[in-house]
Amino acid sequence: MLIDLAESTREQLEADVAIIGAGAAGITVARRLLADGKTVILLESGGLDHEPASADLNAGQSFGQPYYDLDKARLRFFGGTTAIWGGRCAELDPIDFEHRPWVEHSGWPFGIDELRPFYAAARQALDLPLSNPTEVEGTDLFDAISPEELAVRYWLFDRKFDRFGLVANRAMIADPRLTAITHATVREIVPDESGQTIDRLEVRGRGNRRLVVRAKVYVLAAGGIENPRLLLASNSVAKQGIGNEHDLVGRFFMEHPHARGGRLVGARL
Repeated sequence: MLIDLAESTREQLEADVAIIGAGAAGITVARRLLADGKTVILLESGGLDHEPASADLNAGQSFGQPYYDLDKARLRFFGGTTAIWGGRCAELDPIDFEHRPWVEHSGWPFGIDELRPFYAAARQALDLPLSNPTEVEGTDLFDAISPEELAVRYWLFDRKFDRFGLVANRAMIADPRLTAITHATVREIVPDESGQTIDRLEVRGRGNRRLVVRAKVYVLAAGGIENPRLLLASNSVAKQGIGNEHDLVGRFFMEHPHARGGRLVGARL
């Protein structure tokens, strides 16, 4: 079932799981949970296509390394930023998990083996081969270089257009155990008085429509920027923000490297 909160009169909803964000992560989680027989509420802040008013909610400032304008780098509607995604898929390298003295705060509490089963599931969900190709045309140029000095790695690409858009997810939307709600912006994740569990989600729609969502489990799937922003904004009980006891929420946003590979120059008129 698909509901537009801008037009709905509902004030409360409950389900086994509530998912914040209907992008690649949120939709993938919803599919798996529905397949396991769970009831799911899927909350999307935007509508079914790009809208300036929804995009404005992405605006903000980023400190540290230069980054794109936040209201232009991400899309806030059903399907999320995959609408402009090139489909590039890459796994982290083992060294990414290791402590390196020259990289401040480096080192994860687990290694890449912890993620391998999830990588395998992600490959299946995106119709990718279970392993990367070992040889690609043209890489013989590197044969004279030791693999210990330079390793050639490959990114795979999801070839299906609009995998996470509405049309490709009609069957999921029709599932009676799913309630998908557009124009539903989570204003705050509200813990109980102890601060140890989540009591509810306070959701707002256009015209200050209000909705309270309760679930047994809550999933944050709003992306690497909106997830910490929402945790920090959820400060009615935890004054420093949820999970921010050490003042680290929002301080470790990571992107893959960007480089200009070329430039197309048109003929002068």
